[in-house]
Amino acid sequence: MRLLIVDDDRRARRALAEMLRGQGRTIVTVASAKEALDRLDAESFDVVFTELRTPGVDGMELLRNVRRRRPETRVVLLAGSPNLPAAVEAMRVGATDYIATPIDEEKVQQVLERVGRDLVPPTGHRGPTGPPLPPTEGLGVHDLGQGRLEPVIHDARVQKVLRIDASGAPSNLLGRLLVGSYITGQDQILVTARDGLTTAQRKEIHRVVDRILGMTVVGDSASVVEVQNFVDPSKYELPRLINRVVHLLRTELEICHTALTEKEAPQLPVIETIEEEIDRIYLLMVRQLLLSSDSPRIARSIDVESHHFQIGDRLVAKVLEVTGDLIHGIGTELQGNLPGLRRMPRPVVREIVSRIRRLQLLLTRTMDAFSRLSVVDANATLNVIGEALPKDAGLGQMIARRATDRKVAVAAQRIVCNLVMALEMLIIVNEVTINRSVEPETVARTGARVPVFVRPSPHASTGSRSATE
Repeated sequence: MRLLIVDDDRRARRALAEMLRGQGRTIVTVASAKEALDRLDAESFDVVFTELRTPGVDGMELLRNVRRRRPETRVVLLAGSPNLPAAVEAMRVGATDYIATPIDEEKVQQVLERVGRDLVPPTGHRGPTGPPLPPTEGLGVHDLGQGRLEPVIHDARVQKVLRIDASGAPSNLLGRLLVGSYITGQDQILVTARDGLTTAQRKEIHRVVDRILGMTVVGDSASVVEVQNFVDPSKYELPRLINRVVHLLRTELEICHTALTEKEAPQLPVIETIEEEIDRIYLLMVRQLLLSSDSPRIARSIDVESHHFQIGDRLVAKVLEVTGDLIHGIGTELQGNLPGLRRMPRPVVREIVSRIRRLQLLLTRTMDAFSRLSVVDANATLNVIGEALPKDAGLGQMIARRATDRKVAVAAQRIVCNLVMALEMLIIVNEVTINRSVEPETVARTGARVPVFVRPSPHASTGSRSATE
């Protein structure tokens, strides 16, 4: 395995090189991104380790250059402190990993182990990792009108490559095919057209790719656009991704709550950025779940206990994504009508605020019951929602009676409608929790007995009465 280290600090380069030394590894160190690109033009490397901040061309720009020139080369960015926006951008552009310094040696070795598993011998050669790679014959071709989808085998290693003939493709289909190729695990997508790709088609490709984590355009011309997926499907544990989305949803709700209750300038525009991140994580979750359905190794790596759970997990992921859309809609209404909404009669504002806070609480309890597989807590939350929904139906009528500005009244009613639909989304998650508790595999682990007592919850003391009381 050939490794390239890029760092302007000589002592840091030497320390990392010592950490990376191992059997069969060749290590080259350079002091700048320019030197790195010169070496990459002359020879190939399996992994590039680069500081985020380097003289001249920084680590992110080096990453983009490597993706264009050497798409098979992995890039690991190193940064002096954790930086979530930079990490998200790095993974979107195609980084294999993002590691904060001081560097964790175990983390670095895990990255190298993942890369090593991907370095498969060429077709027709038997190596220590397993039997010969399968031949290309027999791979199906799916016709889509004037277009064509053609799965193939890459000439150097097993790689899922999808060719899309975009000739005469109707509006939005090309973008949706790219999303579909990502979540179904395609590694590389080559988009062509008989008479060349139009400017609109190339813009559509970039627009879609820019919002997907780990997907990047590595080649762009009128004749072909080459898209590569660099996300390791076994890297991210599903429960951690779910927890991340729940945290983002609660943050969105807190921003909406603050906008209606505090006098300072609200952070409502931030909701747009948060929603984009939720969408990226959602697509990543679906990609992982689909790939894990064919690979027990991936399922174990992402902490999916059973293949029976994968459908429920995908349903939960979709519910969280839709809930994000609904909260984003609330934020949009607040941003466009906030002064008028704040001037509504105080009882109306209080009712809306209380429902935002209630959704925060029930979202937490719902996902807590899901993670602990607590049927009692899921049932209690369903009972609370069942009692709340009929009462919420009357809130829209009260707003219509008491709001004098029609535009503001419509905005308030849309907010209430989205809050109601978000509660209905939580019903689905709680039903998944209860259904999962009686799955054959779950029952087998619990001695054919479903516990129906209240389990201790880390969120039991929230300042309000528990839903299980």
